[in-house]
Amino acid sequence: MKKWILIFSVILLACGAAVYFGLPSLPPEAEGNRRNLWAVLLHYRWVDRDRQKLEAARFLIDNMPYHRGKGRLVHVPEEMKRWRREADSLYASVRLAGMEEKDWQDSLKRMRTKRLALLKDSVMQEAAIDDGWFDDIQCLSYRFLVDHIDNAFRMWRRSVFARNLSFEEFKEYLLPYRSVAEYGFHVSGREWQEWFGKYVPVDGTAALREAVRGYNQAANNVQGLNGSNRREVPAGQYDFYVGGKLDCVDIAHYGCNILRACGLPVVVEFNMSYLSLPGRHYHCDVWYDAKGEWRTFNAQSALPGDRDWAFSQVTNVYRMTYGARKDTPYFLKNPGERVPELLDDPCIEDVTSNLRETVTLTVPCRVPAANRLAYLATFHKESGGLIAVTWGTEEAGRDSVTFRHVLPDVLYFPVYYAADGVKAAGEPFYVKIKDKRAEVHTLPGIQTGVQERETLVLRRKYPRKPNMVKVANELVGGRFLGANRKDFSDAVTLYEIKEPPSPYFQDYPLKRTGRFRYYRFQAPKERPRANISMLEWIASSGRGYANVLPATRPDMLRPADTVRLAEEQRWVKLLDAPWKDMVWKAEYDGNRQTAPGAYPNITLWLKEPQVVSRVRFAPLNADNGIHGGDRYRLHYWEEDGWQSVGTVQADYEYVVFDNVPAHKLYWLENLTTGQEEMPFVMEDGEQRFLYGDII
Repeated sequence: MKKWILIFSVILLACGAAVYFGLPSLPPEAEGNRRNLWAVLLHYRWVDRDRQKLEAARFLIDNMPYHRGKGRLVHVPEEMKRWRREADSLYASVRLAGMEEKDWQDSLKRMRTKRLALLKDSVMQEAAIDDGWFDDIQCLSYRFLVDHIDNAFRMWRRSVFARNLSFEEFKEYLLPYRSVAEYGFHVSGREWQEWFGKYVPVDGTAALREAVRGYNQAANNVQGLNGSNRREVPAGQYDFYVGGKLDCVDIAHYGCNILRACGLPVVVEFNMSYLSLPGRHYHCDVWYDAKGEWRTFNAQSALPGDRDWAFSQVTNVYRMTYGARKDTPYFLKNPGERVPELLDDPCIEDVTSNLRETVTLTVPCRVPAANRLAYLATFHKESGGLIAVTWGTEEAGRDSVTFRHVLPDVLYFPVYYAADGVKAAGEPFYVKIKDKRAEVHTLPGIQTGVQERETLVLRRKYPRKPNMVKVANELVGGRFLGANRKDFSDAVTLYEIKEPPSPYFQDYPLKRTGRFRYYRFQAPKERPRANISMLEWIASSGRGYANVLPATRPDMLRPADTVRLAEEQRWVKLLDAPWKDMVWKAEYDGNRQTAPGAYPNITLWLKEPQVVSRVRFAPLNADNGIHGGDRYRLHYWEEDGWQSVGTVQADYEYVVFDNVPAHKLYWLENLTTGQEEMPFVMEDGEQRFLYGDII
């Protein structure tokens, strides 16, 4: 009791008291919250006298000025608290009952059905929140920090996955209360451990994958017990209990914080961009002590070591650290030098080499005297065509920059950041590894200082995806059949696909015709998937059939194709039911990204024999061609960055741009719809895209 009286007496004294008790001065940003922070330090100095805990508390406090979060709970309705407790209790009642997994999963499924029926019409009262920004050093309490620190040390000593961590590793991988920059609504590790620790085995001979699996099951099942709800106001940790509410940032944040609280050394990482996909992704990484390596995973959906295919597509990957790192642009930049937002963070570490091979490279760069840093950027539609993914520092003489985390087979744009925007610092290049040496390559056919102009006819904004090419290849051998018996025992082959179809809606005149009541596309026996996204059975309008609608015109891929439009009045498509009853089917819905691939065939069931002259179809594809009616902007890369040629509306499945600077790197932007776009060069009048065609 005397020690507690001493502590709280000291808290009330002036700053000099902390020095008297052998404690360091607090960061100046702590003004207004000094009593809470001093109380934490005094607690570990005089009450729970533990030198490591004191040093850990100092580590957290010293780095707090670099962290802030958005939002905190002011009041949580009792109904919401009860709703969360019920989900925890229901899951625990089956999960910890000693049943076989199939039995408790079946029991939980029945329980979920009943609970969701009860919750279906309920509208929960909203929590009261303050959605402002809060500096960590200003808002964290003595009780929160002591509870959190004590739990971290308890799990460090108890967990088979953490006990071999050095103290420096412990401070970064197990101790921090936050894992994602600017995330608010703090929850202490003690609370998370009390809620989820019973599902995450960390004692004895526990396996890492089983520990994470225990968390994944718990998270998914408590969310499943609640379903979605109609709340609109964020409610911090209570949002974790809502099914379908979380995106990849939320999932990584909760997964990391909860697993840390349970004794697993976990961090959150994100990739700056993808080579050929929009957006970025946040994932978790856990230290696997048994193998001495980091293992990535997506919390709630994967286990450590389950490498996702998309990791081969990422550019530079960054770990969000708690401790500030002095080798980041935040500290390296010159006074007043502009730094791209995602890299202007003192608490990041480039860990790309954990996932993919990287090289250190010195390249020529034009950097003005006001700048100390240059960057390698990659194409990124959502960031105006470029996003800086790694940085480098200038070499003596100011004519070259060394970059330490360069990925092979990635097109990089050397740039620097000026007050008025991003500026090119050198020619785009990519690296190939040959005989363990890095070879620098520039794009083929690119010329600078050339005044030549040309007309470009473009049919795509993005290359065909490998899996979509595979789908088209697997249609080879598929046949279009005609029959008059319902079981197709008298079927006649009208056309067989001999070559992989292109990703367009195209005509296939039948090799033979006749009057048939039933028409069918039959996928190859060895690949029984009817991956056709658009299909029309075309007959002559002159036959006077009643069960018809005007045919959808085939794609026009070049100006010369439009001469065929005059013939379109000759053709109609046959229906075997009212159109409203057909259009919901994947093969008739007009969506090129859907197909009845779960089935081996598609059948037209006519009421009487009729003659089909041709079929029009498109294979399942990603629909990255040109859309008639959409507006497109063409850019080309020049020394000052992406330059716009102009904007054109497409009338058909191609778009024409006149008077375009020749021999450049181009980017076609769809201003109407879609996300997937990729730069390309022109070769013999055809588009050659960066990834797949060139690199």
